Formats: sequence, structure tokens, C-alpha cells
Amino acid sequence: SGIRSKAMTTRQQQRLGGRGGGLVLGAGLSLLVSATAAAAGGPAELAPAAQVVTVTARRLLDIETGRYLDHPVLRIAGGKVVSVGLRMASDVVTYDLGEVTLLPGLIDCHTHLVGGEGLSADQALRETTARAAIEGVANAAATLRAGFTTVRDVGSRDFADVALRDAIASGRVLGPRMLVAVSSLSVTGGHGDWNDLPADVTVRRYQAIADGPAEVTRAVRQNLKFGADWIKILVTGGVTSMGTDPQQADYTEEEIRAAVVAARARGKDVAAHAHGTTGILRAVRAGVRSVEHASYLTDEAIAEVKRAGAFIVPNPYTNYYIVQLGRAGGFADYEIQKSEQVYARKMDSLHRAVLAGVQVAYGTDAGVQPHGINARQLSLYVQAGMTPLQALQSATLVAARLLRQEARLGKLQPGYLADIVAVSGDPAADVQTLEQPVAVLKEGALVFWQPRLQGSSATVPLPAPAAVRATPPATPAARAGTEGGGVKAVAPGVGSKPANAGAVRPVVPGSPAKKSQAPRAGSQREGGVDVWR
Repeated sequence: SGIRSKAMTTRQQQRLGGRGGGLVLGAGLSLLVSATAAAAGGPAELAPAAQVVTVTARRLLDIETGRYLDHPVLRIAGGKVVSVGLRMASDVVTYDLGEVTLLPGLIDCHTHLVGGEGLSADQALRETTARAAIEGVANAAATLRAGFTTVRDVGSRDFADVALRDAIASGRVLGPRMLVAVSSLSVTGGHGDWNDLPADVTVRRYQAIADGPAEVTRAVRQNLKFGADWIKILVTGGVTSMGTDPQQADYTEEEIRAAVVAARARGKDVAAHAHGTTGILRAVRAGVRSVEHASYLTDEAIAEVKRAGAFIVPNPYTNYYIVQLGRAGGFADYEIQKSEQVYARKMDSLHRAVLAGVQVAYGTDAGVQPHGINARQLSLYVQAGMTPLQALQSATLVAARLLRQEARLGKLQPGYLADIVAVSGDPAADVQTLEQPVAVLKEGALVFWQPRLQGSSATVPLPAPAAVRATPPATPAARAGTEGGGVKAVAPGVGSKPANAGAVRPVVPGSPAKKSQAPRAGSQREGGVDVWR
């Protein structure tokens, strides 16, 4: 079985360029990509999101209970789920996705969409804002194709994230729904400063240098003035910054509280980049909503996080990736060394947080590693002690609560936005099924369809955007295990230099090596295409 829909009218064919392949730019998700009759086996009607859309599949996962509803039919209107029920034999549906499992669109609470991937410090310095913004368009599309329909983008440059967010919201660009933090606040010489440049060279990118409560307040208000949805403050040193120590707390509790007060005055929340224990404690006591990384959690820190009702957003896959690729991936020695130190501690902290019942929201730091592989970290969450369902909930229910979007995101229930991911297999038993989505819908609009993973012979409109890239086979898998009730995270060694280091997929520990799911642009043989309906 495949996608079944009605024939396209002559007027629609004319709007799409007669024989297909054209692009129609409309409001919201009514941007359409058509098919050529020869490539797609005949034209298909492209349903606007404003119309009633129905979707069915083999089963639907209730993300709250872990139970399955067999043969569901979802009725969608205005981009929202209107009803969820059992499909009757007489029901005619817009999209029959076949033998797949449906679950809510995923949420990544820590991304950096703007800018090129795998750039050295020198390359990043030479990248213009215009090029960084264009790269962001491709990165956004790759993220959406991976099944992530919402992201919180926590750090960009020159307000390019605001522009990308608004372009996606208007329907001009294909990508996930974005909440953005604009420029990250940093102390002088901190994680957000250009510490590898000489004193007589000044660059103000990806940062808002602010020392003392008054400057912090001013920087927060500046970000909010130009469209920030969130505020991000770099409380400790980091892995990818020269001359900083992840365990060093740079901002004082008073300075962090100034950011929280200024953000709350405009109805916004603060995310704190904090690896070390002291920084975590200061951030949580100052009132931040989320702690990014949270690499060095102690019993005291866990207790404070729970007391405050805060969230942590761990990203162990980033450190795994850096260590896996090493110099061959273009990473500096200090980045590799700090990742080796942080990775095992971050996995252990995540394990302890899971046992303690801390609210863990999913976040990958995509941008350090390539975009579009966001789901690969789910396996590390499971390795750290989550059940597969808990890992999925971290990227749906918990992430939605962190973003204060729990009334419209994270579930497939009436009143919620119709963001849907379709996968083969049983995601509640094997989270790796999320690494290769079969289909993705955003607000009821079909934006990606890869029938070869579902075993279907169906074809869909072409062409795919040029941003779709093929990636080489993965490097050998690393080994990791548990010991003494905790997590023993073993960072793998670096193998031979890959042909395209920036796109290589490091295999999650314990998993077999597979080729990436990314199809070649416009390739019928590869089977993965983008459909913006």
C-alpha cells in the first residue's frame, strides 16, 4: 500500500508548470511540490493544510501510555487533529501510509541551524552572514525530514535565526517550527568569546558579551527587542571554545538572576549552558528553566534541579561524535580532549538524573554534528537508563512542557497540531526506528515520504531540494556497557579519515553499522523525496 489521493485538476497542473516539477509559494504549509507524470506514475492532488485531511496507517503509538491503536484514522483540519478513531472499511482517506507506526512529531530543544557544518574556527570566521543563513535553510529542511517538527534554536548570529524562524512560519521555507534565542550571553573570555583571536581583532558573532547585572539586563533586552523567544546564558566554559574549562563557573548567581528577571519581565524563559556543578547550582537557584548539557550532576545539584522544577537537556551524542571523528572530522585537539573528559561524566549524570526522576528534555546540539541525524541520540538516552518510551517522551511530552507548548505539541490528540512521524517497526521497543522516518507531516501537510523503507512501490512528487545529501558508510561501532549500577560510557577511538568527515554517521554504541538514510536529491532509485503538501 502507499499514498492514495485524487487526480490533480487541469488548473492545478497549470499552476505547477504543466508537466510538474514546479514550486508554488503560498501561505503557511500550502507551498507545493508537484510531480512529473513519468517519474511519479501520474499526477496527484496536493491537499492544502486548510482542508480536511485524513491519515491512516497500521497503528498509532499513544506516547503517554505506550499502548498502540491498530488501524487508526486521524482527521485533521486547519493543521490540528480533530479526531482519532478506528478506521472503518468504508472510510476514504487522504493519506494511507501503509504498514507503519505513527507517533507525534519530535522536538529538539537544543539546535544551531544557522551556519555551515563541520567548519573550523578559520572557516567559521570567513563565513558571511548571508551564507550562514542560506546554510540554515538547508539545515532546517534536513531537520524536518528527520522527523523533528519543532526545535529550540539556542544561539545564532546576526539575527539570522529570527529570519529563518519567520520564513518557515510564513511558508516560504521548509523546516521545523522554531523558537530562537538569538545571541548567547557570555562573560568576557567565556564560552561565547573569541578567545583564539588576538587582542587587536574584534569579532561579534554568536555572542553578546555582558559582564555584571546591568550589562546582562541590557543584553537580554537587546535580544528580546529583535525577536528572541528564549534567552540563553553561557554560565560555564564549554567544549568547543578555546581556553575555557567546562567545569569553570563564569557567571555569578546575581548575574544569572538579572537575566532571568529581565526575560520574565517580557514573558520569556532562560536556558543556561552549564557543564560544571557550581554553574548548574547557580543557574538553577537563579531561576533558569533549563540547564543545557548538565555534565557534572551531583546529588546536591539533582536535588536543586528537582526543587526548582527545572529541566536538563543533555547532549551526549555531540561529545561521542567529536571523539569518534577526532582530527579527521576537523575537530581541534582541545575539543577532542574535553569531549573525552565530558562524555563519560555526561552519560553518568544522565543516568543519575533518570533514576532520580529529573525532567529530561531532548536536545542534540545539532550543528556541531550534522543536521538531520537528530534521532541518533535516542539510543544513548536508552543506554543511560531510560526505557525506549521514556526516551521518546523526552522528545515529545517533556520537551513540549519545557517549551510551554504542552497544550498543542507532543501528542496526537484532538486540539493538538498534526505533527506526525511514521516509522517502520516498533518505536516503543527500538528507538532506532526513528533514525529512518518513512513519512513526516507538519500540521497535516505531508513534507517527506520515503516508501522504500516501508516496502511500498508508491511514488510521490519530485524533485527533492538540492540540500538532500548522500552520506558514506559509518565508521566502526564502539563498545559501551554498564558497570556497578552506573553507566560506563567508553568513547571510541578514531579510525581512518573518511571521505566526507562532516557527514559521517558515528554508530551509536552497541548498534550495527548502517548506511545513512539520506537519499540523493531527486533520485527515484534512492526512494526518499520531499513532498510539501
